[in-house]
Amino acid sequence: MGLTSPAIASTCEESFQKKGDFLNGSAFAARVQVEGGTVEKVFSQLRPILARDGIKTISADVSTGVMKAENPATFFQRALPIDVFASMDGSLLNVEMVFTLPSGVTARKETVKKHLCDALNQLVPKGNGAALPIKDDSMAIAIDAKTLAKQVKESADNPARLRLNFVGKTFRVNGNVLGITESSGSYTVSFDSAQPAVGNTSTNKMNRMTVLCTMAKNQDAAVAALETNQRATLVGRFQGFDNKVNAVQLQDCIGR
Repeated sequence: MGLTSPAIASTCEESFQKKGDFLNGSAFAARVQVEGGTVEKVFSQLRPILARDGIKTISADVSTGVMKAENPATFFQRALPIDVFASMDGSLLNVEMVFTLPSGVTARKETVKKHLCDALNQLVPKGNGAALPIKDDSMAIAIDAKTLAKQVKESADNPARLRLNFVGKTFRVNGNVLGITESSGSYTVSFDSAQPAVGNTSTNKMNRMTVLCTMAKNQDAAVAALETNQRATLVGRFQGFDNKVNAVQLQDCIGR
């Protein structure tokens, strides 16, 4: 089970999240992006990294990009699974690690975050902990903002489908600009992604989707050229879906 990393996550620590609770079981996830890496190379690097923490690798399937490991059982608790998912996106390799706890077992978020990111950050070259800007968008998936919003919404209740089809992938999004905001020198462009209104108006408002593009650095000229209520094309990397506000989140966006 992969979890969608939160938006605007440029480091492993920012991507970290927890889902679930003590009664129903929980999962902790974190991810990094490695330039020029391969699934085989990353898995071979992770084996000794995990072993140093006492974690045993059970299997590694390069063809599917899935590695299974476990925190061995002790006298007090059963073995706890750790799954690693690796997938290519152009020249970037997305690596996500998920630590799952059964119901009735708990762990401190900060402790889990430290262990996951200590391992994942060893895969990223020093001085390159942040997500890399998009340099080559030739493999970007061209899509309309409304279509992207609809497809993500339909997959939102299935973490595996969301991870396989969207997480870490690069999209060339075209749509009407709803607005542009700025915070601490970072620009965010919102696209109109509302579907045609049908039936109950209040229900339609609750289900309204938004596509948000957080611009990469040095994109001032591209942002200055945008106008609200006019069509524009931006290329960005899918980072997550915020179901609280029905927002599809893209990061490192550049103008096209």
